[in-house]
Amino acid sequence: MTTSPWQPLSTSRLQLGEGLRMIDGVVHWVDLLRGELYAWTPGTGHKATLQRTLNAPLGFVEKAHDGRLIGAVGTGLSWLREDGSVVELATTGLDGSRHRVNDGSFAPDGSCWFGTMVFDGSEAEGHVWRWDPVSGEVTNVMSGLEIPNGPIFYPAIDAMLIGDTTARKILSKKLAPDAAIEPFAKLDGGWPDGLHLDAKGQLWNAVWGGNRLDVYATPTSPAKSIAVPVSQPTSVLLTNDADPLVIVTSASQGLETPAELDGHTITARLSQL
Repeated sequence: MTTSPWQPLSTSRLQLGEGLRMIDGVVHWVDLLRGELYAWTPGTGHKATLQRTLNAPLGFVEKAHDGRLIGAVGTGLSWLREDGSVVELATTGLDGSRHRVNDGSFAPDGSCWFGTMVFDGSEAEGHVWRWDPVSGEVTNVMSGLEIPNGPIFYPAIDAMLIGDTTARKILSKKLAPDAAIEPFAKLDGGWPDGLHLDAKGQLWNAVWGGNRLDVYATPTSPAKSIAVPVSQPTSVLLTNDADPLVIVTSASQGLETPAELDGHTITARLSQL
C-alpha cells in the first residue's frame, strides 16, 4: 500500500483557500470569501492558525516594500496593522455587493497590481488595477478578463503574467505603457488559477478543476503536470529549501461531495512528487 506524500496543514475545510505568500519565513494564505487569514511556520510540526478575520473578501496579504502588511480587501487595498486595525489605502470605486478582489502581487517598482471580478452571478466583468503607494493613485490597467488570476511579474521575459481563467489562457504583457497583450499558454482541461515563480525561475500554475499543477521550466517549454489530491487547487508556493516544500491551497466551494482534502491547504516535498 502506498502512502500519499501530501499532508494537510489546515485544521478545517476552507471555502475558497487562496493567496499563498511567504512573509518573514511564515507561510500565509486566505479563505477569500470568509475574509480569513491563516499562517503556518515550516518545521514546527504545528498546524495552521487563524490570524485574523475581516468583514469583507480577502484576496491575498503581502508585505509591501516599506514593510507594511497589505491586503486586497473588499474591492481595494488596505493596510493590516499589527494592532488589528485595518486602514483603507486604495479603492476601485466598485460596488462591493457585486464585485470583489481576487489575486495580485507587488511589482518590482513597489506598486501593487490586483484583480477584481463579479461574484453575485450577474454579468461577468473583470479588471486589473495598479496602486501607486507614493501617489495613492489607483489605475485600471486591464479589462475584458472575466476572472483575472495573478498577476505576477516574470523577469525572464520582463513581463506581467496573468491568468485569464474563463478563457483557459495565461497571458503576458510587457510593462511598457502601450505593450500588447500576448499569449503565454493555453490550457487543455481545467482553468488557470494562482501563479508562482520558484527559486529556479520556473512558473507554477494551480489548475482549478484539473487536479494538478502545471510547471513551465522556461517561457517556451511545454508544461509538466504534477497531480494533486484536490480537484480545485487555487494557489501554489514553494519554499527555498534544497528540497522545497510544495504548498497548495484549494477550494471546496461548489463541490457537492468534497473529497478528503478538498478545501484544505496541503504540502509535500518536491522530491516525493
